Amino acid sequence: MKEMTFETPPPILAAAAVPPTKTISEALSGVWRDPAQLVRHWNYKGAIMSGSLRAPIFLITYLVGRESIKLALGAAFAQFVFRFIFAGVGGALIQAFRRVEPAWKALAAILLIVPVISHIFEFLVQTGFAHFTQTSDHTDVAIIRSICLSILSAFFSLFIMRRNVMIVGEAESKSIWSDLGNLPVLIFEFIMFIPLEITKMLRRGDYLRALASVAAFGIFAELLGWAIVNKPYWTYNKGKMSIASFWGIDGIILLLMCVGLAAIVVPRNAKSSEDV
Repeated sequence: MKEMTFETPPPILAAAAVPPTKTISEALSGVWRDPAQLVRHWNYKGAIMSGSLRAPIFLITYLVGRESIKLALGAAFAQFVFRFIFAGVGGALIQAFRRVEPAWKALAAILLIVPVISHIFEFLVQTGFAHFTQTSDHTDVAIIRSICLSILSAFFSLFIMRRNVMIVGEAESKSIWSDLGNLPVLIFEFIMFIPLEITKMLRRGDYLRALASVAAFGIFAELLGWAIVNKPYWTYNKGKMSIASFWGIDGIILLLMCVGLAAIVVPRNAKSSEDV
C-alpha cells in the first residue's frame, strides 16, 4: 500500500485557492451595479431558518397576551411569510459583504442596512395585521423582540458565511443538510468568539481593552435583556432592587466564566482566529 502524502501546492495554485477580499466600497458598488444578484443568490437557507425562528416570537407574544390561538397563529403566519420572502434577500445581501475586510466594516454596513429595512416592512405588515384584528397592544413588544433577534442573526450570519456556510450560488456552496451539520460547531465558536478575543488581550497585557470589552458586553446584555422581557431587571428581590438584579451583571458574570474556560482550554500559542 502506498503511503498517502499531502504535498504543498505550487504558489500559483495556492494563491488562486485564496478567495479574494473586498473593500466596503467595492461591496456597496457591486450591489448597486448589480442588484439582480440579490435575486440570483436569494438565500433559501436563510429564508427557511428566519421564518422558522421569527414566527414563534409572535405566536408566544400573542398567547402570553391572552389572545386566541387563531389570532396567535395568524400573527405567526404573517411573520413567517414576510420573513421567508425578505430573509432570502437579506441573506443574499449579507453574502455579498462576507469577503469585506476589515470585517467590522461589513458588520457595520449589514447592521445599518438589513435590520433597518426589514423592520420598516415588518412594522407595516404586523401593524396592518394588528389593525384588522385589533391586537395592536402586542405588536410593539413582538417587533422589539424581533429586532433583538435581527441583531444577533446579522452577527451570526456574517460569522458563518465567512466560513462558507449557509451561502448559495457560489463555488463554496454546499447542501442545506451539510450546512446544518456544521452549525453546532459554529454556534459554539460564535458563542466563544468574544471570550477568546478577551483572553488574547489579557495574554498580550492589553488590560484596558479587555476591561472595555467586558463593560461593553455588560451594556449590550442589559439592553438585550431589557428589550426581551420588557423590564430592566430580572428580579425584584422581595421588593428591593439591587445591583445584582440587572441583566448586565448576569451577562458580565457569564462572560467572565467563558473567559476563564477559554484561558484554560485554549493553548497560549494558539493561532488567531478570523476577525468575525
